[in-house]
Amino acid sequence: MLRRLLEFLIRPLVEDMANVQIECTETPTMTLFCLWARKGDLGRILGKKGQTIEDIRRVMETAAAREDREVIIDVLEQPKQKSNRKKRSSSSST
Repeated sequence: MLRRLLEFLIRPLVEDMANVQIECTETPTMTLFCLWARKGDLGRILGKKGQTIEDIRRVMETAAAREDREVIIDVLEQPKQKSNRKKRSSSSST
């Protein structure tokens, strides 16, 4: 339930939800979400001065408390995918 709520809250903020990865780790009393997003989406998720992610965390904490759980959300920048193209070396003749 918590994962679906997080996806619901994140979806309107990002360009393409397919570019967002959410990994969930659970213990009996806690749920940890690691959220990876591209740089542009990351700014929208975090918001000015981190206000948007703090609001998301507050909503998630309220939902988790109803299940006597804690929730932690880590937001990370998704590493750039390596290009399959080879770099051309520039050679200059002097």
